[in-house]
Amino acid sequence: MTEGPQLVIRGIKGFLEGEERELAVGEAIVVGRSRSADLSTRKSKRFADRGDAAKIIQSHSFLSVSRKHVRIHFLHPGLVEVKDLSHNGTFVDGHRADCVGLTDLKERSHTVQLGSVERLVLELRGVER
Repeated sequence: MTEGPQLVIRGIKGFLEGEERELAVGEAIVVGRSRSADLSTRKSKRFADRGDAAKIIQSHSFLSVSRKHVRIHFLHPGLVEVKDLSHNGTFVDGHRADCVGLTDLKERSHTVQLGSVERLVLELRGVER
């Protein structure tokens, strides 16, 4: 575990549900369906536990997540950049976002939606509120 503030990215719905990553200040992560994404629906435990992968990877909901869908960059505890890398759209707190800077993570968490099903929550740890 990293000392100091961390950005926690936690899957709350879809194949990423239950997945969690921590970023230190200055780190970034790419989320998508590609195996080369840092956080990948295809490498998730929920995907691996399914026996119907061939069917799943052809489904609309699975394909609505781009191979490299979104980049989340923890610039400092007062700023997290969420950048859409897809043609399918990324939503932050229900609003479509091409590139958004989150400046209030010390006060509240934010939800990021990828495709039609996948949802992540972003929150800070290791900072006083």
